[in-house]
Amino acid sequence: MTDRKKIVFGPEAVPGSRVTVLGAARSGLAAAELLKRHGASVFLSESAPAAEKAEAVQRLSAASIPAEFNGHSDRAFEADWMLVSPGIPPQASALKIAAGKGIPVAGELEAASWYCRAPIVAITGSNGKSTVTALTGEILKAAGLPVVVAGNIGRAFSEDAEKASPDGAAVIEVSSFQMETVRTFRPRVAVFLNLTQDHINWHGSFEAYGRAKARIFENQTAEDTLVVFAADAGVTRLAASARSRIARFDLKPSGDPCGFVRSGVLMLRESGADHELVPMDDLGIRGEHNVLNALASALACRALDVSLDPIRRTLRAFRGLPHRLEFVLECGGVAWINDSKGTNVDSVRYALGSVGRPVILIAGGRDKDSDFTVLRDGLKARARAVILIGEAAGKMEKAFAGACPTERAGSLRESVARARSLARPGDAVLLSPACASFDMFRNFEDRGDQFKALVREGADP
Repeated sequence: MTDRKKIVFGPEAVPGSRVTVLGAARSGLAAAELLKRHGASVFLSESAPAAEKAEAVQRLSAASIPAEFNGHSDRAFEADWMLVSPGIPPQASALKIAAGKGIPVAGELEAASWYCRAPIVAITGSNGKSTVTALTGEILKAAGLPVVVAGNIGRAFSEDAEKASPDGAAVIEVSSFQMETVRTFRPRVAVFLNLTQDHINWHGSFEAYGRAKARIFENQTAEDTLVVFAADAGVTRLAASARSRIARFDLKPSGDPCGFVRSGVLMLRESGADHELVPMDDLGIRGEHNVLNALASALACRALDVSLDPIRRTLRAFRGLPHRLEFVLECGGVAWINDSKGTNVDSVRYALGSVGRPVILIAGGRDKDSDFTVLRDGLKARARAVILIGEAAGKMEKAFAGACPTERAGSLRESVARARSLARPGDAVLLSPACASFDMFRNFEDRGDQFKALVREGADP
């Protein structure tokens, strides 16, 4: 076995090494296949039973990758190093055992980056990162560049890293989970959108969560660019340690280079010159938070020398992603909006401020140790009622007491039916849960899809 103390992480650590991949979800499977293609002896270890991972079993068999399910045996720790899937928390018992045995650990994002020849644009933040990732990818495509869009937005980076052209870019949505295991990961452009309470149950504290996010720029140099939200005190505090060139965005000017709004028009300031992008009213995505998302995307693309015209065209044309303030339909004067991706309190606060109508809010799910009381002011100002579902319903009911009328529903179907009876012409029914989906649904997409189906089921023909 290779001397673990001599391992220097990078592609040179792969050929001939014994690697255990922890986790048989999408990222783990893609990483296992990638490492095997590059000469590693790969073993995959998964805690779930094989019966729950039929697709993974088939895929691993097709790739001739040995695997175990239903727990981690001694064989899992007979490795030169381990690769951990992003969904496995740092406090997992397998990682504690690995640490005790002196087994180095890297993540899927890290390993995939070793085989990416394209400049990487990495995007993180508590809210908005999927929208900014998709929008940035669309701008780069409009500029005629070959682009890979991957990461937490859908496809594992390991599936696409080798396909990325050095003449284009790889645009990667990065979660705090993935950043926990960064070693050499160095994006040409890093975008740090915001920092609000989220995933505290996973990271242990807000400070640890912020430190994990900040690792997105820890390997950058003065040749790289870090795009940050100037009005977010937590982001700017963490970014003070960056060695990279800083580009800021805010509703007002915040340095040079920066993105801002002047007289209702999105602007960029570069080398002392101001450039108009598009009027706010021409943006294809609505809401103040999406103005900020658009500015962040524009700055990221300018850092790759993209001209202004494809930025302007795409900001007008881009219509956003499913499950992010997605308009479903209007029936009887009531708008129905699917914001199932609103899995933390700050995203719900943004949603309440973006709808522009009195709101019947459907919220709840699995709590992530969130402080729901921060939503009280927004609910007082904009919500006529809140319908609560899922494990967090009781905690949320107490947090919202006195802010607006609340009631509980036993299912999403029941909550939609109740919202339909409460809503008046001119209202909006907004699904924006402020919680994870895993108590009742497979994921936030499943929750949003079920919501849309229930809404359409009850709509007038």
